Order: sequence, then structure tokens, then C-alpha cells
Amino acid sequence: MVDRNQISFQKEKFEHIYNRYFSFFFEIACQFLSNNEDAKELVQDAFIKLWEKEIYFKPEQELKNFLFILIRNKCLNHLRDQKKSLKMVDSRGYMLATINYKLLSETGEDILLHHELIGKIQTAISNLSPQCQEVFRLSRFEDLSNKKIAERMDISIKAVEANMTRALKNIRQELLPYLSENETSGMSRLYSVLASLL
Repeated sequence: MVDRNQISFQKEKFEHIYNRYFSFFFEIACQFLSNNEDAKELVQDAFIKLWEKEIYFKPEQELKNFLFILIRNKCLNHLRDQKKSLKMVDSRGYMLATINYKLLSETGEDILLHHELIGKIQTAISNLSPQCQEVFRLSRFEDLSNKKIAERMDISIKAVEANMTRALKNIRQELLPYLSENETSGMSRLYSVLASLL
């Protein structure tokens, strides 16, 4: 016989977790996926998994960790697919997906604490001119040498260097308030990603 009180208690506990954390994780997913519908669907799927596995009675920190890992992995899968589909048709979209993938794949839960910094990195790079963006992407995300970039883009090595200098200057200027915090903030992994970009 079904215990109605038990079912009611389970539902109440799950709803508490859902109401407490859905908006939080939805905001994170939106920041990386840049699409509210995709983010909503992805986070809803994570909560369905939480319900199906019946682990919503665990301590809240464990639940938060579980949801973070699940949502992070779903976001990474989505971004990987997005990069493939955008590579040849939308260079700006491809750049944003590449940035978001790198940031999300190389950091842990500490990334949740610094929404503002993530947004600033995304904005700083997306505000570069198309040529600066492409030079920066090929250098930092595909690890190409200046010579290889020049060949790929059919421009001179001097033009590559000039674009890279301009890109780094603009990005550093945008992120200056954060660079001084470095290790003292307890965000070492996130700052190491930032350092690799700059």
C-alpha cells in the first residue's frame, strides 16, 4: 500500500530543493549557454535526474555539488556541440562558445562565486574587433604560433602581433580590477584560466 504521508513528505522535500536552487543554476546555465530556453531545459533535466535518483534527502551541500556537476557536464556537452555547428557559419558565436567551454571546463565550483568576472571576460573578448577576436582565438584557444596565424588568416606576422597586442591591452583594461585580487581571493583555478588568456 502506498504511504501517502511518505509521498507527500518526499514531494515537499524535493520542492524545497527545487525552489531554493533552480533560479541559481538557471542563471549559471544562461551565462554559459547564452540561450534561456536551452538553459531552462538543461536545468530542468538535472532536477528530474535528482528526483529519479531519489537523493534529495542528502545534505544540501551534497545536493548542490551533485547539481553543479550534472549541470556543468550538460553545459559542456551543449557547448561542444554548439562549437561544432557554429565553426563554419558564425565566427562570433563560435568564439563565445569556445570561451565559455574553456572557462567552464577548467574551473570547479569556485566559478559559481564569480559570475561578474566570467561576464567581464566574455564581454571583453566579444568587444574586440572581428580580426582581433580571430587572432586571439587562434593564439589562446588553438595554441597557434604567430607565423601559423598569419598563414591561416593571410595577413602579415606584424599584423598578427599588432592585433594580439591590441586584444591583450583591451582585455587587461577591462579586467584590471580583478587581476590585482589574484591568489588572495581563493579563486586560484579561475585566475589561472584568466592568466592563460592574458
